[in-house]
Amino acid sequence: MNAGMSPDMEDDFVQVSATDGAMQVETTSVEETRAFGEFLACFLCVGDFIALDGELGAGKTSLVQGLAAGLKVPAPVTSPTFTLLHLYEGGRLPLYHFDAYRLASPEELEGLGYEEYFYGDGVCVIEWGRLAEAYLPARRIRITLEQSSSADSRRITLAPYGGEEGWRRELLRCLSSYRDAAGIRRRRGKV
Repeated sequence: MNAGMSPDMEDDFVQVSATDGAMQVETTSVEETRAFGEFLACFLCVGDFIALDGELGAGKTSLVQGLAAGLKVPAPVTSPTFTLLHLYEGGRLPLYHFDAYRLASPEELEGLGYEEYFYGDGVCVIEWGRLAEAYLPARRIRITLEQSSSADSRRITLAPYGGEEGWRRELLRCLSSYRDAAGIRRRRGKV
């Protein structure tokens, strides 16, 4: 428990833990999952790549909707399952949103000109990233979503890979402040 916090206030916070170069966040609603995505977007910059994994209905698109909100993307974000790629511009950075679920093979990414987006001038997110593992950039953030204790609860595991160790450590340090930010929003009734 945090110092100065009464036991009944502990429940007002999203659970966050960081171990072995990764962190876990427990959210209790779709809105909190989106809010975590919005918070994460504050730390993203040109060239950042996120590989999302989780079963159908795990909240991958909800997290991307939060990322888009945090990047100030003006358009509504939907799953690119049937189109494979959605491009969102007009925000702080372009958002390239792929979905690998319906790829017949990872090589289909070549026909989409994936390199322009994976290594482009925006933020790239690919849902079902594990299905295209051989094509993913070495420097990336892997996020796995799993249903937790209730239908709307999610365990979100975030692990940065590749790049400089300082980048990975700094990202985790910045994101660890999410616990405090989420608790403030909950007490104010914003999530």
